[in-house]
Amino acid sequence: MYAEGCECRMLYDSTQLHQLLFEYMSTEELKIPCRSQADVSTGDEYAFGFVQQDKIRVTLRARGQRLSGNVLGGDLFLIPPGSACTFDNLSANHTAALVVIRFQCVPKKLHVLPASPLPIFAERLELIRFRIPQVRSWIQDFIGDSGDDAAHYYQLQSHLYGLAAAYMTTIQKPKQPEAELLDYVEQTRQYMVERYNNPFDMEEIARLSGGGSSRFYQAFRRHTGLSPHKYMTKIRLDMSLSLLADSSLPILDVAHSVGYPDEYYFSRLFKKHMGMSPTEYALSARRKIACLAPIFLGDLSVLGITPHLVLERGWWEAPEEGLRKVAEEAPELIFIPPVTDDVHRALSRIAPVVMLDWKRYSWKERLLDISRALDISTVAERWLSYFEVKTENARYLVRKRLGDESVLLVNASGLGFRVFGMQMRKMKDLFYDDLQVTPPALVRNMSFLDVASVQGLSELDSDHVVFLVDIADSEDRCAELEHHWRSLNRDRPKKNCFFIRTRQPLMNNAAVHESLVDQMVSHLVQYT
Repeated sequence: MYAEGCECRMLYDSTQLHQLLFEYMSTEELKIPCRSQADVSTGDEYAFGFVQQDKIRVTLRARGQRLSGNVLGGDLFLIPPGSACTFDNLSANHTAALVVIRFQCVPKKLHVLPASPLPIFAERLELIRFRIPQVRSWIQDFIGDSGDDAAHYYQLQSHLYGLAAAYMTTIQKPKQPEAELLDYVEQTRQYMVERYNNPFDMEEIARLSGGGSSRFYQAFRRHTGLSPHKYMTKIRLDMSLSLLADSSLPILDVAHSVGYPDEYYFSRLFKKHMGMSPTEYALSARRKIACLAPIFLGDLSVLGITPHLVLERGWWEAPEEGLRKVAEEAPELIFIPPVTDDVHRALSRIAPVVMLDWKRYSWKERLLDISRALDISTVAERWLSYFEVKTENARYLVRKRLGDESVLLVNASGLGFRVFGMQMRKMKDLFYDDLQVTPPALVRNMSFLDVASVQGLSELDSDHVVFLVDIADSEDRCAELEHHWRSLNRDRPKKNCFFIRTRQPLMNNAAVHESLVDQMVSHLVQYT
């Protein structure tokens, strides 16, 4: 029996493989609502699964074995015969989409179905993810199968062999032990984030890493900057902030909601880390707040606070409607960007006003100013200290994975592309200063450069590219960008694309910077 989270490399017989034909059977498309699951089973047939969008957790059960793991959008994986599969959509906001492609394995000479499934790929259960650049166009062909077009059937047969070839290439190219351990650490970290309110046997998780408990703990600390225990404490306390700020839940219920059965232990832990008690934090954070610049939302969110009123950017150009909404809401505190004296006076008559000129100083200083206005400065100081730990570990991965190789930073959210150079402060602070990413020589002395095409980006001569794309952009668009980028640089195999999703326009605030670092780390862990 293989425990949840365990992965083992499977055996296959390449001689037997040459004696087999693959026969395409059918395709089914599954839509899995938020926080829901779907079940699929296989009989004598195999199946390839493809996650079209979002992330799902796959649990395979076959031959007395059980294996679970997260599969990301764009990933393919194999479902062996005789399997019962459960697909969990862990997202609270998005529907997950999954495609299942079923096929049979048939001996070449007899071309009849065998009495039992042929173990061409594996003797043991495994969950190996793999990718191919053209997969999305192939998936559309599979989904469009009507079953009555011979030419289309042979096209699908060709695609099926392509999928099998990509899978075999993956399992014949085993990862280095360190890469496997880092993958396991990242899966563990994601599982902790998703199931933070559950009890954890960290010793058992470390034992199942396959590399020894000591190596697991060292790798986890290198990856996150914290021990597994401290990382879990951080997650739970972070989650407790919003519960304390946004609800009237008693401390007992908040403690239970984040995984602490003892409310007194939770309160002591909270005060030790946050510098104030849960009750003191709740009294400050439950004030009715109006946020009159969207950029401040990401600062408030890392402090656990959701404002009661938010006005869109530019409301001050015709302020009457905005002033009316603020007056109706009757906030206790108002955060505003620079506005005219008349608007400032009108707002001051409603509630105390904190004006933050966000263009003139760093987001870190602004976060501290916001926290001081709310009397929770120790909460911000704690968050910033953990952010420094996070960026230090990201720097380690940048040095280890990329070295001095150059990385082009591109906002790809519009019709064209905007390249960020070292003179663009909001990107320089994070990528070039905090993460110490090496920019291409041609962008060192510029703020930004608007480029019309991927061809133009290629001419900037970079080893890698980071595309900042909108959170709503499709995987198809990302795949198209990556394919175009690689096709222009076939003579330089190092070229890699990293896609980082963020809401547009790009906000220079705490939550955005944290998300950028987390996504960059996730890419670097998988990068080889």
